Amino acid sequence: MMSAFGQDAGHASSDGVPVVFLSGMLADQRMWYRALHAYAGLDEPAKPAMVPVFCELFDHDTVADMARAVLKRAPDRFALVGMSMGGYAAFEIMRQAADRVSHLMLVNTRATADSEAVRRRRLLLSRIVAAKEPFVAVNDGMLDEMLHHDNRNDPTLVSLLSEMGSACGAGVFGRQNHAVATRPDSMTDLGNIAVPCSVIVGTHDRVISPQSHREMANAIPDATYLEIPGAGHYVPLEQPVIFAGLLAELLGR
Repeated sequence: MMSAFGQDAGHASSDGVPVVFLSGMLADQRMWYRALHAYAGLDEPAKPAMVPVFCELFDHDTVADMARAVLKRAPDRFALVGMSMGGYAAFEIMRQAADRVSHLMLVNTRATADSEAVRRRRLLLSRIVAAKEPFVAVNDGMLDEMLHHDNRNDPTLVSLLSEMGSACGAGVFGRQNHAVATRPDSMTDLGNIAVPCSVIVGTHDRVISPQSHREMANAIPDATYLEIPGAGHYVPLEQPVIFAGLLAELLGR
C-alpha cells in the first residue's frame, strides 16, 4: 500500500494555492490525476496556480481522527476538496479548524448521518468482509450504481477503481466503513461555513442523490450548486475537464 500521505502533503508553496484532496472509500490520490491533468491544460489566463496536497484516509476509523491527521500534515491554510467519505472528513475539518480553510468543494457527498438501520448494516458488512477471502473491492453491482452508463464499460476507468480498491485492502475498508458508519450529522453546521463553497454531484449519482446535494447547498451561505451531466458518483474521474473548470472557478472566488 502506498504511504498514508502523498509526497506533497504538508508542504505549502508560493507557487500556488495549496489544495488538499480527500478521496472517497477505497480510493487513493489517483482519484484526482485525471482532473489535475485537465486543470493543467485549462486555457484560462486567470486560472489560479495550484499545489495539490494528497492526504490519504487509510489509517483511522473515525472522521475526527481522519481530520486531526490531515490538519497535522496540511499547510497552515489551504483549499479543501472532499469527495464522498472525504467530504465527511472535510466537515470534521471545518468543525476543528475552519480558520485554516480558504475554499471548500464538496463532491458526491452528504451532510446527513446514516440512519441507525444503515449504520447497523454497514458495521455488519465490515464483519462479513473481514471474515471472507479474498477481498473483492469492486464488483459489477457497485459499478452499475456508481458510474454513469456511458462510463460503465470504460476499461481504463473500471481498472483504476479496481486497482485502487485492491491496493487499499480489507483492513482499510473496515476502518473507513466504521468511520462512515459512525460519522456525526453535519447539517446543523452548514450555516457556519463562511468560505467560498461549491457543491457538485453527477446527474446519475445513485449512491448519494442530487436532491440531497441541493439541500446541502441550500443550507450553506452563498454556496454554488452544480449537477454534472455524464457523471455518476465519481465526477473527478468521469468528467475531469468540467471538474477542473469548476475548481478553477472556486479558487478564483
